[in-house]
Amino acid sequence: MTASVGEERSGSGFTHVVATARPPLFFGLRLATAVCLALFAAFYLQLDTPYWAGTSAAIVCQPVVGASLFKGVFRLVGTLVGAVAAVVLTAVFPQDRFGFLFGMLVWAAACSFVSTLLKNFASYGALLAGYTLIIIANNSIPDPDHIFFIAINRTSEISIGIVSGTLVIALTDIGDSPQRLQMLLSQLIEEIAQHFEGILADPWNATAPETRRILVKRISALVPVVDQAAGESAEIMQRRAILRVALDGLYTAISGARVVETHLRALSQAEAHRVVAAISDMLPPDWSRGLARDRNAEAALVRKFMAVKTNDASLRLAADASAEVASGLESAANGLALLCDPAHARDIFRIPSIVVADYLPALVNAVRVFIGVGAVVIFWIISQWPDGLFAVTFAAVTIMLFAPVLDGSAKAALGLVIGTLFTAVFAGVLKFTALINHETFLAFSLILSIALIPFGALSALPSFAPYFIAATINFVPLVAPTNVMVFDPQVYLNTAFSLLAGCAAGAVTLMLIPQPSPNTRAQRLVDLSIRDLRRLAAGRRPWTLMQWQGRMYSRLAALPPDCEPVQRSRLAATLTVGVQVIRLRHLAMDRRTAAEVSDILAALAAGNLPRLQYGLAELDKEIASIPDEQSGMRGRMRARAMLLAISEAVERQGDYFGSQPS
Repeated sequence: MTASVGEERSGSGFTHVVATARPPLFFGLRLATAVCLALFAAFYLQLDTPYWAGTSAAIVCQPVVGASLFKGVFRLVGTLVGAVAAVVLTAVFPQDRFGFLFGMLVWAAACSFVSTLLKNFASYGALLAGYTLIIIANNSIPDPDHIFFIAINRTSEISIGIVSGTLVIALTDIGDSPQRLQMLLSQLIEEIAQHFEGILADPWNATAPETRRILVKRISALVPVVDQAAGESAEIMQRRAILRVALDGLYTAISGARVVETHLRALSQAEAHRVVAAISDMLPPDWSRGLARDRNAEAALVRKFMAVKTNDASLRLAADASAEVASGLESAANGLALLCDPAHARDIFRIPSIVVADYLPALVNAVRVFIGVGAVVIFWIISQWPDGLFAVTFAAVTIMLFAPVLDGSAKAALGLVIGTLFTAVFAGVLKFTALINHETFLAFSLILSIALIPFGALSALPSFAPYFIAATINFVPLVAPTNVMVFDPQVYLNTAFSLLAGCAAGAVTLMLIPQPSPNTRAQRLVDLSIRDLRRLAAGRRPWTLMQWQGRMYSRLAALPPDCEPVQRSRLAATLTVGVQVIRLRHLAMDRRTAAEVSDILAALAAGNLPRLQYGLAELDKEIASIPDEQSGMRGRMRARAMLLAISEAVERQGDYFGSQPS
């Protein structure tokens, strides 16, 4: 019996190992197939440097199908833009090498700047536009008269790699990103609803802020999953604005929950319990465990909260903030409906916009590229290094590829150098032992697969990814396959040394020119937000409610994970006050509310807290003195609730709202 139990455990352990190893190995097999397909097409067309086709296929391949499809599309666009830029730059500086090189550095720096501002796969397209020009320059600088044909050849090679990688991934995996997004979105809706119920159950719970921090981090992590799902479904691609609004809805729900928590903590226990009882009575039974994911149920809940009739500003504020929670979850539930049953999802018109949380990281990355690549260019010119342009190419690739990784980019680049060093040794041994006696493409493909399959499998594992992603990218250019293979150890050593030198130069640049520390970046986001709030209050920036929320949501998402809790709290308070300012300004246009808010907004814009608090109290008294029988009572109560929300947020963060940005 003991033996049978041992055999059972052994069998289950082996099954677990096989189940764990299968996805990485399958990805390695797909990677090898994509690279070999790209090389076959490039060999068949007799292109000059077929290894760029194989390298492109390796870069495009991703373990997630949607990621590969989107990455392929943006890589193709970026390649075309970079090729056009190379031709134009050569035409502008036909006989001026200095002008061409300076323009190349400016273009690469500009592409790195744009890449940092953009997100996900659009960011990758900007990167490709940058170093495609440098790849073309690798051949065009010695022969500028043939720049047009060189650009066509490089573009053709890269495009073949893109198509090959995308095709292999798409045909061998149907993808599960929509199902994964559905599960994650459903979990977040339920957990945010539970978080709100937890606030009502115990407003003074010390773990609530940490729970919100984790929820915000998880919402931010959904952005690339949305793009992956769109890459796998034409329906989601066409209607992905619904999912964008759904993510904003999750942020809105968390913001509303925070307003309720702030207000309840400002009340006495008896008052807080009275308000909580009124709000809890309106929530359906088992709301967080089912109805929170029902769009129609959330819409009904919004109407119920908004329809509350009361002359109590405290209850009005809690009801309006609770309606914000339900409204945000309604938007999220509509996104969930798109994933579960697209026919029942409600279409949303939304003008696409790019919101930049902070320009400083993008500027730092642009400087990194300009200085780092420029230093290698200067060394190449002074030393007259024959393979210097190859080093320039990989210095640019290293810096531009890892610079957008704000924290740990130098460490990632160092992993690239280590992985490239290992790959150079392995590729050299393979090329001069196994490849030298084989001439058929089948044998050639099988030998390459000996390296590519394990490299791809290990690159899919988080622990080995920093080293073996470099191996998958740099293996093909190190082997340098051509129609007529060259087996010259001296040429190989020069190529390997140039590639390693370029990667090392990129890593050194990233270490010598670091990004600002996480705390500095977080403080900048806080300072930029209070500056924007004062501009909003002064009327210098007429942002709409949606624009203000999008601006603040982007900054909440951009906060480094290890920022101080007070910085996150200040951003959330700025979001709340800005929302109330916009709503109050619109409400003040209705003469029946009798809300003259110009003095209050002027005090907020100036950071004059005593004047602000006095103005808030006086205006509240003025509105409260109007008889309930006079028309506009509901609007006046909402105005009083907004004044109360601003007062509580400012009182809780008085040193922040009264200070000047650092």
